[in-house]
Amino acid sequence: MKKIIIAGLLLAPVFTTAQEVRNLDSIVIVATQAAKDSPVAHWEVTKEDLVRTAPAQNLPFALAMTPGAVVVGENGTGSGYAYLRIRGSEGSRIQVNLNGITLNNSESQEVFWVNLPSLSGFLENVQVQRGVGTSVNGSGAFGATVNMRTLYSRPNPYAGAEMAYGSFNTWNMAIGAGTGIGTKESFLPNGLGMDIRYAHNLTDGYIRNGKGNLQSLFTRLAFIRPDYSIKAYYIYGEQHTGITWEGISREMLETDRTYNPAGEYTDEQGNIHYYPNETDNYTEHHVQLNYSHNITQLFSISNTFHMTKGDGYYENYKENSAGDYIVRRSMDNIYAALSSVARLEIPKVPRNASHRNSEILLGLNYAYYSGYHFGLMTYHLEHPDFSDAQEYYRNLGNKNDFSAFLKGTFDLPLGADPDNYLKFFGDMQYRHVNMMMEGPDNDGALLDHTTSYNFFNPKAGMTAVIKKDHQLYVSVYTGSREPSRSDIKESIKAGKTEELKSERMCDYEGGYRLTTRSFMLGVNFYAMEYRNQLVPTGKKSDTGYEIKENVPVSYRRGVELESGWQPFPQLRLEGNTCLSRNKIKDLTIYLDTYDNTDFWNPATLQVTEHYDLTDLVYSPSFTAAVLVAVKPFLAGRSLFRDLEAALTARFVGKQYYDNTSSPDRMLPAYQHLGFTLSQPFTTRRAGTFTVSLFAENLLNQKYCASAWAYRAAFRETGTVEVMEGFYPQAGFNAMIKIAWEWAK
Repeated sequence: MKKIIIAGLLLAPVFTTAQEVRNLDSIVIVATQAAKDSPVAHWEVTKEDLVRTAPAQNLPFALAMTPGAVVVGENGTGSGYAYLRIRGSEGSRIQVNLNGITLNNSESQEVFWVNLPSLSGFLENVQVQRGVGTSVNGSGAFGATVNMRTLYSRPNPYAGAEMAYGSFNTWNMAIGAGTGIGTKESFLPNGLGMDIRYAHNLTDGYIRNGKGNLQSLFTRLAFIRPDYSIKAYYIYGEQHTGITWEGISREMLETDRTYNPAGEYTDEQGNIHYYPNETDNYTEHHVQLNYSHNITQLFSISNTFHMTKGDGYYENYKENSAGDYIVRRSMDNIYAALSSVARLEIPKVPRNASHRNSEILLGLNYAYYSGYHFGLMTYHLEHPDFSDAQEYYRNLGNKNDFSAFLKGTFDLPLGADPDNYLKFFGDMQYRHVNMMMEGPDNDGALLDHTTSYNFFNPKAGMTAVIKKDHQLYVSVYTGSREPSRSDIKESIKAGKTEELKSERMCDYEGGYRLTTRSFMLGVNFYAMEYRNQLVPTGKKSDTGYEIKENVPVSYRRGVELESGWQPFPQLRLEGNTCLSRNKIKDLTIYLDTYDNTDFWNPATLQVTEHYDLTDLVYSPSFTAAVLVAVKPFLAGRSLFRDLEAALTARFVGKQYYDNTSSPDRMLPAYQHLGFTLSQPFTTRRAGTFTVSLFAENLLNQKYCASAWAYRAAFRETGTVEVMEGFYPQAGFNAMIKIAWEWAK
């Protein structure tokens, strides 16, 4: 049975098992992984779970079974822009680590999964931690953490390929190979290994212009010895998609769910056309270099250098009464980080008191980001040429981020039985952030601004372990977060930079878990208490960013239930549910005010609305997920002995897409059923061939997983008008995949 364990962090940064100590194959990322006896809720996603996800879907859809998770595919399928929310916390609050290195963009604080397509294909596993969690290198989580581990180095040579085709003319191709780590079966020196994997996705998408042309490349060169390892990674992602971030109106949602307004314009005769190159394009290069060393049996270090180079643009048709034009808005940025983690193990005195030693971890991280934003404009509509187009804005953003953490664990026996003990956790993090912006934005507003933040985040927890199977735990974690570039930019334009504040949160967690060989049960209570949380206003920028504002007091409080049972090898049952209250206290909303609906000239005074207690946006009070996996012929010797059928069901309660709790701006509850059928065929010499079928939305439900709303008041009429955008998800769709894998 796949073990679903509600657990926590504070594991040694240099090993998880004795075998990994010997080969040092994954000591970098272990500092971010959760231990079985730590008081942080988490969810394990194994390699088998990742394979069970349709290959064209981006990683958030492989994490959709996580307690409290909501996933959204902007083009309706998950093959383009995809978003993940956990406990209502959106992407900018979820820290994403790859091999222990933060992938979140320094300015937006998000990870754009579409920039790394087919990511799940070169991952060994993913661990999703909910809540603040303990300190890691970098900014740290403010709602959840996604820890990804790339594929382990294999001992022997291998190769593989796969081809898939599905609904909406979606193609997926991948090919990979590895040399092994230089054993007697390999042609390389002992300990040296190379791995490479390439993937290419093509799709038309569910909605109009939801097309995608995506590529990714993963390469690794590793040299692993008994006491040290050196590893170099290069990861490449290339994205070419249609623009889908505008959403569709309520009227079109009823009449044409595949409609997309991006690039729409009207000619002189009143005919509607769509600009053919309404596209979003981006390329990322990731380089990671790691050196890890077990200096002694009790002291180990790990040093990692990481660099990301990204650049891209989107092209957009603008219809204007003074004359239509086309813009190409670009980004060119570089991010570099250097992190170190040291672990010191302190033996018990006397040594025979327990096999569990205390440990101390020290982490240091420095990151630098520099990014240009600039735009070109042309009035040549028939055959636009940007080679000599006018550059109408250019601005620069720099960010320096230094952080350090010190944390440790200490065990106290509970009686003579070594399996009964108390484990104490202590953790302190300091973080200094300096941000600078200069130059004009695309509307001409100057963004010249410099600010600094200093954060101190203490954390503590305790777990009582009784006979290994039973655990009770409690913890208090604090987290802090600086505003994003978009938050600062909008505050500059509104003249409210002094009012924009950093966020702070205290996360109280506690629960019980029972884990046996065939059964697992977990209950986790949480209370995430925010001060000055930045919450979406409902309004979006013209590039799809959610504009936010501080609210003084808000909270997310709930209970998470998890269970798993494998009564016999042929059947596995798993399920979870999350019940929560997600509220804002004493909220005052300021509506932008205009003179009339014809000209939209801004008025001086804003209209205000006050709410004593209202729901946080995008935060359903109920989510649940169920998995039933069956291997009906496992007990026999037939050709179909390894056939597996898996049915998944996800339920998401009603959620509001603005902060007023108005039933007029509420997304109804929905359910999503998925089915996977997989059959491997193993040969003696040619490897294993696997045929898989993926089916989504079996009941063909017409639902929206996300939406936005912008409300404006008009002085002459005394009315409030609402603009909305909805993101419909695809109905029933399917994909078939044929995969081949060979290992020596």
